[in-house]
Amino acid sequence: MSTLTTGWEPSTPDTDSLTAAAARAMADRAAAWAVAAGGTVRHVAGLVVADALSPCVFLNTAVSVGPAGHEAARAADVGPDRACLLLTPHPTPDLRPDGLELMGHPHFMVRAAGAGAPPPPPGVTVEEVRDPAGLEEWADVLAAGFPSPASPAPSGLLGGPARFWTARLDGHAVATALSWTGRGVVDVECVATLPEYRRRGIGAAVTWAATLADPALPAVLISSDDGHPVYRGMGYLPVSRWTLWYRPARGA
Repeated sequence: MSTLTTGWEPSTPDTDSLTAAAARAMADRAAAWAVAAGGTVRHVAGLVVADALSPCVFLNTAVSVGPAGHEAARAADVGPDRACLLLTPHPTPDLRPDGLELMGHPHFMVRAAGAGAPPPPPGVTVEEVRDPAGLEEWADVLAAGFPSPASPAPSGLLGGPARFWTARLDGHAVATALSWTGRGVVDVECVATLPEYRRRGIGAAVTWAATLADPALPAVLISSDDGHPVYRGMGYLPVSRWTLWYRPARGA
């Protein structure tokens, strides 16, 4: 008799589902960022726990591809001085007794491969970041547009699976996105537009660049409420809701 599996075992191939491929790609991106930032990566309790030594909770990330419970919640910890995010594609039990706080249940969205981007709005250009100075500017715009605590983007990530995109309006940097290509998908992250430049199509323009980093692959992302209608307009479809918990910093 064959063994009954759930599709979430470590031996399950990336091609089994876009959900598993996306979660693994997100774990890879978090781990690469942590290593490039001089942080650490641990594999424990079914998690990839990536500590980027960052004041931004979204960069200190524990990703669970399979179901996450109390053991995973206790392992999602990067020390008392920094907050840590727990991301899982699955519903979880109440993890508040383990010191976590619920952030929400955002949509996981997928866009099929193919088709090109529409022209950007007048005055808008989108460029790929290729040097440390451009990466520093990118990180400043991301921090102001998300908003989140400023955190440098490691220059060691340039030239690899991570690609950084900056949108400019009349030459001024006003929006960001990041693409991570791996596991058979393009993972779109770090989409942010400065508040005074929103609802002009600039966020969509920079998201298009990240989405089509490899046009032969499907693109995946975790959507904020504000971004959801923009992504739907680009052809992204909501597949499921994931679960986000976070452990607050506990230091003085």
